[in-house]
Amino acid sequence: MGCTQIELKSDKTFEYFIFMDVGGGTVVKGNWEQISNDSIKLNTFEQPKNPSTTYSGKINPDRIENVKITIRDLELPLAAAFIVVNDQNAGKAADVNGIAELETQKIKTITYHYLGQKETIEIDNPNYNEIEIIVKDLDLNAVPRFLTDKIMVLNNGKLFFNDGYSLKKTNLENKQWK
Repeated sequence: MGCTQIELKSDKTFEYFIFMDVGGGTVVKGNWEQISNDSIKLNTFEQPKNPSTTYSGKINPDRIENVKITIRDLELPLAAAFIVVNDQNAGKAADVNGIAELETQKIKTITYHYLGQKETIEIDNPNYNEIEIIVKDLDLNAVPRFLTDKIMVLNNGKLFFNDGYSLKKTNLENKQWK
């Protein structure tokens, strides 16, 4: 194998070979499901332990004019995550403990940016002034560890991720597409 490609097997499993130039490649395996005449959904066998971001908040009457936001994953703080509240232009990076204090009185949304990842969390109580965010498992590797409900579309005999990226530039035989 000398390029990134995917093999859809008749038993509804797939092998996704991701070519890494001189570093060789990696194979990610999982199940596929046909969801329409021209689309399939991929799910790797390995799935995230924490698939969604959650938060908890409280009102601290001693905290005035600012909010304290703590951000982490299940294991570690997200040091240097850039945090923006209420879609403002300015924000602040979290410290080594994953904590950022920002000047604001009411919070509607919190957006974090971390190593190319970005997510906006809607806060249900604008009066919270201490919020702890536990982010979903981030797939920060060059090669994805997991695909969850990733859609691929068949177009002109080629298979594409729904973001337009083509995996294979050779004609596809429709053996599994019945």
